[in-house]
Amino acid sequence: GAALALSAAGANAATYASDVISYNPGQCKNFNPSVCPVATGSERYDPANALGAADNKFFALGLGGNITLGFGKTFGAPNNVSTYEVTYSRDTGHDEAVEVFAVLGGLETSLGVLTNVIGSATLLATMTFEYIKLVDVTKSVFPNSSSFDGFDVDAVSVAAVPLPAAGALLLAGLGGFAALRRRKNAA
Repeated sequence: GAALALSAAGANAATYASDVISYNPGQCKNFNPSVCPVATGSERYDPANALGAADNKFFALGLGGNITLGFGKTFGAPNNVSTYEVTYSRDTGHDEAVEVFAVLGGLETSLGVLTNVIGSATLLATMTFEYIKLVDVTKSVFPNSSSFDGFDVDAVSVAAVPLPAAGALLLAGLGGFAALRRRKNAA
C-alpha cells in the first residue's frame, strides 16, 4: 500500500517547460522606453524567462503575442496544465488573459482561457500533446484593461491528474484479495 502511494505521488510531480519552440511578441502600448523597450531587449521580453519553475522572472507576451513551449517529452491524457502569472493585481484594472492550447503534430486544441485573477491557474488537458501554446487575448477579453503588454508568463507546468484515493483503495483491496487467494491455494 505504501509503495503504491509513493509511486502515485511521484507520478504526479510537475514537469516545467524546458524549451521555447517559438514565440511572436505582441504589441506594447506604453511609450516610455524604460518600461516598454522591446527592441532593446528588456528582461521582461526574454522568452527564456518562461522556462523552469516559477521564480518571479517572466516573459511578457505583448498584446496579441504568443509563445509555444516544450517539455522534453510527449504527454498522454489526462494532465493538469498550470500557468504562473506575476501581475495579478486586478483591483487596479490591470486585467490580462491568455488562451492555452495543447499542440500535437502541429494541431492546436484550445484548453480554455485563463486570467490573472490569481497567480496561478490550471486547465485540464484530456488529449495527448507535446507542446503548450499561450496566446495573449487580453484586449478581446478585457477591452478596457490598463495592461500595456499582455499576460506575463512566469512558468508553465504539466502534471498527471492524480489517481483518486478511492482508486488507490480499490487497487489495494484487490491486491489483498489476490494475496489471500494465493495463500488459500498454497495451503
